[in-house]
Amino acid sequence: MTDLRNVERCPQCGKPVIGVPVLRCNECRVEHALRAWCYERAPGQFVAECIDLDLLSQGSTPEEAIGTLQEAMVDYLQAAFARGDVRGLVPRLSPRSHRFRYHWTRALARVSERMHGRHKHLVFRPVMSGETTNPTIRLAHC
Repeated sequence: MTDLRNVERCPQCGKPVIGVPVLRCNECRVEHALRAWCYERAPGQFVAECIDLDLLSQGSTPEEAIGTLQEAMVDYLQAAFARGDVRGLVPRLSPRSHRFRYHWTRALARVSERMHGRHKHLVFRPVMSGETTNPTIRLAHC
């Protein structure tokens, strides 16, 4: 993903996927993918949101909202890690109502996937090194 505004599509269903940064602890090596999703707020108004960094972007298409969010997440993380001490900045959780809506929607999607036998909507492709200030990017359906 050289251009963060470009949105990739799932090779199985063709839906847009969000490039979510994956953070890795330098001490224990555990990885944590940031949680992001995209939804239609009103006809022709799409919102992409990262609930772990409290970032939102809007667009007239899912691709526009997702592209802006991908760029915002990476820019935010680069600025936070350049500062040195990331306490209070990473993670920076969104309001509870946003996190609840995200988890509720994800739970409904998982039930639907099991009932209808669809694929799991996850595509993994590391793009940047997690050892530097640039996080790894993992692609996932919104």
